[in-house]
Amino acid sequence: MSRYSFLFSARWLKYIAMAIIVIIACVFLALWQKDRRDQREQEIATITANYSADPVDISSVLPTPNSTLETTDEWTQVELTGEFSDEDSVLARNRTVGDKPGFYVVTPFQITGGSTIAVVRGFTAEQDSVPPAPEGEQTVVAHLRPAQDGSEDDNPKGLIKAIDPARIPGMDDAYSHVYVEVSPAETGGAPEDGLTTLPMPELDPGNHLSYMLQWFAFGIMIIIAVVVSARRERKAAAEAVEHSDADAEMVVIDKAALDAGAKISQPGSRYGRNRWASPTIHGQAEADEDALFEERFRSQ
Repeated sequence: MSRYSFLFSARWLKYIAMAIIVIIACVFLALWQKDRRDQREQEIATITANYSADPVDISSVLPTPNSTLETTDEWTQVELTGEFSDEDSVLARNRTVGDKPGFYVVTPFQITGGSTIAVVRGFTAEQDSVPPAPEGEQTVVAHLRPAQDGSEDDNPKGLIKAIDPARIPGMDDAYSHVYVEVSPAETGGAPEDGLTTLPMPELDPGNHLSYMLQWFAFGIMIIIAVVVSARRERKAAAEAVEHSDADAEMVVIDKAALDAGAKISQPGSRYGRNRWASPTIHGQAEADEDALFEERFRSQ
């Protein structure tokens, strides 16, 4: 354990703290991508189950005009009979179909014997060439969609940004939390002349899974980097200790002194410390031997 005591230094504690923060961020982002993928998979499952199912009466999904559409009921096909209020039509701006910018044409639809509901009749790229809504009683097959929040939108006359029933004229006593999109021709809703029917929603799950794996990988790579750096520093410290021990054991021995019967009691080096210090000698007169060795060492 002492070999890794450097991990408790201020420098390493700072590195470890930063690594922990980054790892936590990577895990958080990975789990966030996982949640987004789960949500997307749920959306795809709902589209697959409801989009092409047989049309139902709207009252079976929304008992009252103030009912809120459940997530699992989105894209449910409903069959509506009534009349369009063409004079109240508006264009929902900033829409695209097939990468072409344009508008959704939204017209209130008075259900026979019921309330009014906003109907997206189709898409147009030309603001000034919107065909009028069909006159008289019509039967429309459309998909239920949750209403959008347009409470803070600044809408010019005849235009809206969010498809919010509260921001569409002629929507008194209306379904306030939903609108409908006319189904493509193959599902029973014939497109109008001059309008493009909205396509089926995308079923692509997106890149959430790959992003999740990438964030987990980044976190693991940071852990590996910290471990490898710590092992390298421990190895470097161990090698430095070995070199210092080897240098400390190197001494210079005077063979002439040993031949005279001297015993050196402390290490010395002609290139290091104790070069001029006389070693302690036993067996002869101490003063004479000190003088002898002092003269010999100074002559070298």
